[in-house]
Amino acid sequence: MTLFKRALSRAFTQIVRSPGLHAMSALALGLTCFLAGAFGMFLTNLDEYLQAHQGHAQFQIYWKPGSDLAAVRKQWDAIRAMPGVDEFVGFTPDQALESLKKSLGTGFDFSWMGNVSPLPATGLASLRVLSEDMRQPQIFLERLKALPGVDKVRINPMQLDVATALRGLSVTALIPLSLSLSLAIAVVAYLAARLCLEGRRAEVEIMRLVGAQEWFVRLPWAVSAAMTGLAGAGAGLAALRAVQFFLSGVLYEPPLWIKLGPLPLEETAAMALMAVVMSALGGWLAARE
Repeated sequence: MTLFKRALSRAFTQIVRSPGLHAMSALALGLTCFLAGAFGMFLTNLDEYLQAHQGHAQFQIYWKPGSDLAAVRKQWDAIRAMPGVDEFVGFTPDQALESLKKSLGTGFDFSWMGNVSPLPATGLASLRVLSEDMRQPQIFLERLKALPGVDKVRINPMQLDVATALRGLSVTALIPLSLSLSLAIAVVAYLAARLCLEGRRAEVEIMRLVGAQEWFVRLPWAVSAAMTGLAGAGAGLAALRAVQFFLSGVLYEPPLWIKLGPLPLEETAAMALMAVVMSALGGWLAARE
């Protein structure tokens, strides 16, 4: 335990003796985390926007005229509970007629219809498209058609194509880009730690000459590199959060109304963890024989 404490103490001593080298390494890593995080934040917001506004397919459902409204309302609840359905709006015959009147304006006479709406009950379901696979919307379509009393179901093919194409974009473009950013952070963290410590290899040789154990030689280098990586990643991600906080207030105003969300906590933690681990690995390997 005493040796372990001494090794950690040497890690702090290394940073104090060469603050410039560690500061430059932390700055390089912080800048990389900032740029990678900014790009990751852009991709995250883009993906969330696509999922919220474009990655959906709408199904218009028509029940047979004269269907029992109580049974239809139960089916509305069942549709809302189906997997992938994030929005459903139902219209009774009277509500459908009122909606039709509003859309046609005041130039039409509906008095010949009397007090009974001739329109059927309808519903508009929005299904989140999770992949390019067309089986998901096809299965949902068949389930809707199989509901008792349903006369027909319509879907906009162009809208479905757009939804599947955008979902494909998330898988084929956004995910590889995110992985590339993670790899860039790992490489920079590793190289920054090694370059920071390579110039002081004489210390390692002296410790080996006096008979120090290998872990006792390497541990201070790994710890000091990890601390440098943590400081750099923390500074970069803190700067990114400050910029996002400032821009979110500026952009979410007329006429832009752009809602800029922060980098998700999971990705932020993963980025910091990767910087620390790769920095520690770089420091550990820099002290090799």
